[in-house]
Amino acid sequence: VGYLPSEIFYYDNLTAKELLIYSASFYKINKKVAEAKIKSLADRLQLDIGKKIDSLSFGNKKKVGVIQALIHSPDLIILDEPTSGLDPLMQQQFYDILLEENDRGASILLSSHNLPEIQKISHRVAIIKEGKIVRIDTVDKLIGNNYKKVSLELNKSVEKNFANSSKFITNFISNGKNDVSFLWSGTANDLAKMLAGMQLKNLSIEDPDLEEVFLHYYTER
Repeated sequence: VGYLPSEIFYYDNLTAKELLIYSASFYKINKKVAEAKIKSLADRLQLDIGKKIDSLSFGNKKKVGVIQALIHSPDLIILDEPTSGLDPLMQQQFYDILLEENDRGASILLSSHNLPEIQKISHRVAIIKEGKIVRIDTVDKLIGNNYKKVSLELNKSVEKNFANSSKFITNFISNGKNDVSFLWSGTANDLAKMLAGMQLKNLSIEDPDLEEVFLHYYTER
């Protein structure tokens, strides 16, 4: 198992390299192999492993944690908020490294509040609410098969009770004038019937992103 916690606490007086070599010593791996992997990952993450831990920024300490979790090529990698503190360039490099580990055969369990990140790299997603899993499925099924994001531009102001006019409407948003958007969980025929009597200026129907699906589960009763 390779594990990366959301917050990193290390021996401040060690250099990053000394810490990582020490960590590698707990596993049955050749020291030269470990040093080579440490150098490779440090170069990709642009980490100076010669610096002491206490001199590193939060983001660079997180990079040390990433390397520590991957040194021994684990079968299972558990990551908690892994990209907090990383800039966008380093986040992309981190995603590439994870995909390579997954291709190698490792299973990766990742916890994150960065939903675009989850949507980008995960195969399956579990949505947790109040300590319980309320939905687990592939990303494609979560965002593609169950809901549609509907945006309407009307010729007149939307009726006040529109948001409650159908049990299939959730995540209703209105700009207070003629534009509204919502998630639709019913059939296309049901939607067509509801819209048939409305004076539409424009209509957009698309798959929602994972964040919108997540909010649906958190706002529904």
